[in-house]
Amino acid sequence: MSMFFADAPEMLTLSAPCPWRRYAARWLDLLIYGLLWNAIARCIFRLNLGSGFYANWLFTLVDTAVGVLLMLLIEPVLLHFWGTTPGKWLFGLRVRAENGEKIAYRTAFARTWLVYTDGMGWYLPLWIIYKLWKNYQLCQREEMPWDEENGCRIVMRETKMKWYRVPAFILAAALVYGASFGVGLHASLPHNRGRMTLSQYVDNCNDMQRYHQWGRIVRPDGTLGEDSSTEGMVITLQNARKEQPVCTVETDADGYVTAVEMHVEMDVEAVGYVPATDVKTMMLYAYGLPHEKLSLLSLSSDITSNRDSYTRNLGSLTVTQKIEMKGLKWLDPDNSEGNFLVQTNENAKDAHFALTFRIEET
Repeated sequence: MSMFFADAPEMLTLSAPCPWRRYAARWLDLLIYGLLWNAIARCIFRLNLGSGFYANWLFTLVDTAVGVLLMLLIEPVLLHFWGTTPGKWLFGLRVRAENGEKIAYRTAFARTWLVYTDGMGWYLPLWIIYKLWKNYQLCQREEMPWDEENGCRIVMRETKMKWYRVPAFILAAALVYGASFGVGLHASLPHNRGRMTLSQYVDNCNDMQRYHQWGRIVRPDGTLGEDSSTEGMVITLQNARKEQPVCTVETDADGYVTAVEMHVEMDVEAVGYVPATDVKTMMLYAYGLPHEKLSLLSLSSDITSNRDSYTRNLGSLTVTQKIEMKGLKWLDPDNSEGNFLVQTNENAKDAHFALTFRIEET
């Protein structure tokens, strides 16, 4: 790492106003801190930051606070030992004491804290915009308060920025965003991969239930617990009767899971939504994809469809869905994503819907 942050004597000759370079460098550093928190939250603490409770405004505040905390923890260390951060290094910027040496850790922490409070306005809405504008104007005329008050300054490699730094910055930002997307894909599936025992499959199921906040509990034998905190995606309107899905697991003589199946039925008195789609998704996430060591990108719309009977291959597995309807039709037959059921006519009796979903080794 030190080879990337190695000092060059000519660096210490120039003071750096360059507000746009400094802002872009700070923005890239914050992206990296956010990526680190994203990986820790999703992969270690199993927090799905994009859904349910974790998508509300309260968690947004927590998410921002953790990002700032990581900045306060990491940046002073980087400035003390290497004199720069990834973003500053990319734009040829260094932070140095007035004598040209790297700054002390205490000085680096004080500088970073002042950047947060005075430079970023404590991340307060609207106030941060005002502070960024005022600091942009100030940066073109004189040293910034966090540099001046801590006896340090930013120096740069060249007065006129090299052309390659902009595409390098765009590439670096794209890589961070790509890594964040990859973290999300990886965390969206459980850790047990390949052939799995019943206990590993159940562990996968409950991990998916918690992570995706579907609200169900899977018993040690692979069946759904009756103490589910919610009914997942079983959403109906106007008195459609809801039924608990029945899940079964088949194993071979060595105890490895060879097939999982779900069956659910309901009588529809008016309008209803296809039931238990969360359980079907759970089986794909907990068994189908990890069995084949595939990502979510491998799921095609013809397998995730809730409207058609089909038999499809998923690697070495066979996925089968059988749908039976009586006295029902799709509310929007031209919309493949429209999963609402409605009776064929107002006088229809005994309208019934049944869905069987199965994944098995071939």
